[in-house]
Amino acid sequence: MTIYFTTTFFILVMEMIIFCILVIPLPSRWRRALFKFITASPTVVKALNVLKIIFGFIFVLFIDSLNRLQRIDLKESEDQTHHDYNYQASQKANKFYAQRNLYLCGFTLFLSLILERTSTLIINMLKREEELEFAKSETISSTKDQEALLKMEKNYKLKIDQLKDELKELQVQEHDFETLKKQVEHEKTEYERLTNEKTRLELSIKTNTAIN
Repeated sequence: MTIYFTTTFFILVMEMIIFCILVIPLPSRWRRALFKFITASPTVVKALNVLKIIFGFIFVLFIDSLNRLQRIDLKESEDQTHHDYNYQASQKANKFYAQRNLYLCGFTLFLSLILERTSTLIINMLKREEELEFAKSETISSTKDQEALLKMEKNYKLKIDQLKDELKELQVQEHDFETLKKQVEHEKTEYERLTNEKTRLELSIKTNTAIN
């Protein structure tokens, strides 16, 4: 196997390892930290760009392997003469290598697409989880604020009720004060009347005494 297909094989093994890591049920905190590191690291971004170029070469190898396999099949269909065992073994070996290289490049490219789609789905899922956690925290915060507002409203209602009771008491006291005031004025008027009556009687007595 040439260096090109050896490199393709190692990339395929690496993709299988990465895919296993992606599908392992890791805790959300670890998975979130891992994907934050992957998406934020400039080294990882550069490595992904290099891999895209490598996948381009792998696609070229895939096309070349496909063409080579077609040429071998065409040659087998055209060559109907009988050859010796070594020639047939060589032809079968070439066909096997062409098929192997075709499947190797095809599986590598297919798994790269699966990895990209899987990683995209996981990243979107983690974003939705973060949004859900943020929404939950906002809901809890708003619930606490609502409870605090209800408690304040309840306290204000109690204070308003107390002020209403105090106002009623003051109104009762004011009514009693008005009644008492009226009584005092009435007694004052009665006292003045009696005083005037007394003065008039005294003057009348003095006048009678002086005449006698």
